[in-house]
Amino acid sequence: MLIIVGDASETVDTLYPYFRLQEDDFEPVVAGPEKQRYHMVMHEIPDDWDGHVTREFEGYTLQSDIAFRDVNPEDYLGIFFSGGRAPEYIRYDPDLVRITKHFFETNKPIACVCHGVEMCGD
Repeated sequence: MLIIVGDASETVDTLYPYFRLQEDDFEPVVAGPEKQRYHMVMHEIPDDWDGHVTREFEGYTLQSDIAFRDVNPEDYLGIFFSGGRAPEYIRYDPDLVRITKHFFETNKPIACVCHGVEMCGD
């Protein structure tokens, strides 16, 4: 199962599915624009802020296993798009677009959370 990340992917949005996949005997493969360590962010809604406004601060880091250009989507059962701000800039990556189209065209499982939905549109 591919997990799509970039700098500013949301920590909880990314790590929760990462570990849940392993608990169900799936191998998560983290893919990013490059094979490198990515900085994630944390979002929270302070009690005294409007419920639609979040505060962002530095989260954990996560090493990607593969760069988008090296992904053969036929090798994967499904794809997961993490949230955070990363989808705002990685959605235009031509290799990620190629990968994403494969999952739609073959009706393989596609999941997203938060801003990850930005990857699923035209």
